[in-house]
Amino acid sequence: MLLQEKIKNKISATNDKLISFSAFMHMCLYDLDHGYYSSKKNQFGSQGDFFTAPLLGKIFSRSLTKQILDCFLELDKNIIEIGAGNGQFAKDLIVELTEQTLDLKNYYIQEKSLILREQQQIFLKNNLSKDQFDKVQWINDFPDNYNGVIIANELFDAIPTNVFETSNHKIYERCVAFEDNKFLWQTRPCVSKFDYQLTLPSTNIIFEYSDLYKELMESFSKTQKSIFFIIDYGMEERQLFHPQRLNGTFRGFVNNRLTSDVLANVGNQDITYHVNFTHLAFLSKQYDMNILGYTSQSHFFNNLGIDFIDHQSTQDHYQQLSEINVLTSPSEMGELVKVMAIANNNQMELKGFGDFDRTHLL
Repeated sequence: MLLQEKIKNKISATNDKLISFSAFMHMCLYDLDHGYYSSKKNQFGSQGDFFTAPLLGKIFSRSLTKQILDCFLELDKNIIEIGAGNGQFAKDLIVELTEQTLDLKNYYIQEKSLILREQQQIFLKNNLSKDQFDKVQWINDFPDNYNGVIIANELFDAIPTNVFETSNHKIYERCVAFEDNKFLWQTRPCVSKFDYQLTLPSTNIIFEYSDLYKELMESFSKTQKSIFFIIDYGMEERQLFHPQRLNGTFRGFVNNRLTSDVLANVGNQDITYHVNFTHLAFLSKQYDMNILGYTSQSHFFNNLGIDFIDHQSTQDHYQQLSEINVLTSPSEMGELVKVMAIANNNQMELKGFGDFDRTHLL
């Protein structure tokens, strides 16, 4: 059965012939047969639909390694990566830690997509030594009494979200219907309960809010001792609900091009949105965890110090300059991507937030 037919049947089975955008997004991205991340299509890089920072080169992993090494002064030498994409970041990080003579205990990968998990296993087996590959394990849940680092790079913006809109100071849920052989938006009165009191503008606005954030944050709070790095497109609520973003931030990507119609081309485009870091900050406090820092990706990497990787050719040198520009430029990932570090049963100062920490804005 095609994905469009599956979603259509799900809508038809409801009393009001509507489903939440979260349910729609989940099927579009994660349906086991036809979902975007379950397909065999290559989603990443120049031949795919979008780039992630590790695909640009090794500067990203090399810079983050500096911060992880500091964390290992107080934590066990374990890493969990949630959503490992094509495996490039895992490979670069493991190799970099080896070059730093760190004896990594375990590198765990938590991956929903069976297709991506298979691709990661093949890629890492072909690009790591046997000793390095033997440290990698694929898991469904966090190990009991986990002690170590957790990394979520561009994860939260792929967690299914509901969409809401305000009108005359009332909140309505934007849902998905199926009419005239296409999916379309329809609203219904909001019955959702938000985790905290949202600070919405007086003007009408469309906004995203995912109650699924809570599941991951609760899992993190059950670790024994850990530091969780969240690296994602997003901002604090005051910016997110600014009048410049009255139409919401959800969007699609196909062939490295932005698309505005997220209800079209189901299963064949990525769907994403800006992460609400104020929501994550609230959940951190709710589960009695500490926010160690929150800043832009540019400030985070500049605080750590960005080192050039030695190469012989001028072309390699210019390639690194281009990579650094994309990672740190305000018009590229530098300002659009934020970095947050959350600690469970641990409180340490991290160099990445030494200057320009924005935690107070959350």
